[in-house]
Amino acid sequence: MVSGGEYGKRVVNTVAEHGFASSMVAVFEYPDETPEFLDDPSSLVPEPVPDADLTVAAGLKGDLNLVAAEIAAKSGAESLIIESHTPTQLPDGLKNEIKSMFRGRIAFPVPFCSLEPSGDRYIDEFAERLGRPLLEIRSGARIGSIRVKRSAPCGSTFYIADELSGSAPEDAEILAGEKLHNYPCLASMDTDPGFGDTHLHIAGYLTREAVKRATGIPGAHAVVDPEVCQGYECGFLCRDVCPLVRLSHDTVTMGEHAVIDPFSCGACGRCVKECPYGAIELIEGQDYRS
Repeated sequence: MVSGGEYGKRVVNTVAEHGFASSMVAVFEYPDETPEFLDDPSSLVPEPVPDADLTVAAGLKGDLNLVAAEIAAKSGAESLIIESHTPTQLPDGLKNEIKSMFRGRIAFPVPFCSLEPSGDRYIDEFAERLGRPLLEIRSGARIGSIRVKRSAPCGSTFYIADELSGSAPEDAEILAGEKLHNYPCLASMDTDPGFGDTHLHIAGYLTREAVKRATGIPGAHAVVDPEVCQGYECGFLCRDVCPLVRLSHDTVTMGEHAVIDPFSCGACGRCVKECPYGAIELIEGQDYRS
């Protein structure tokens, strides 16, 4: 692993504490004070670099990501994960440089808690345990047990699960969002032009989705009136503006009219504002378990 700053330390600790400690061959940590632009990134590559199958980089800024790519190449790794949780952390030009340095499979999750299995053996083994949050909740009037099937790599899902125990299922989604902030989530509050929202908000949507699916209660979400929707006339603007669709999620799908997945919807309201026909509204959820 290659890490930097407080966020990197969190990821290293989560990886070590939740199933991968015996698989970690080395951790290379870089201080926050490391300059963003490096004249010679190779000078910061440690010696020796042990053999590895997968290199995971978290919390790195600027050219330190090139250092991570070189470490991955020297280790003989077949796969590389480099996360970003701020809009300026990993620009496209830097990604292209990384691709030219490392010829194996690369995942660039934005943010890290959006990582899912993708068909690569080593990335998938990691993403089965750490990535997009996934929960199993058993409840009646109160939440009785919560199993974290997959945590956000920063460890926030374990913290949230502990805090949700004993709460009312209908309150769990809102409580999960609050606890994510309390953890606190270190993702940026700057808007990322790639999906028109902040990394912190995306982390919140994904956390709340995990809770909503596990409880069967979608909470607040957008709903399309099929009698009013004229998606083929407007080009399904609701899909274009949805930040989760921009992250390749099926939050909004197209048919005779737009359909919004109530469990995936983050209730950001962008589709409501952009719909030229007023066909979308935000509503409170209902219990879908029946």
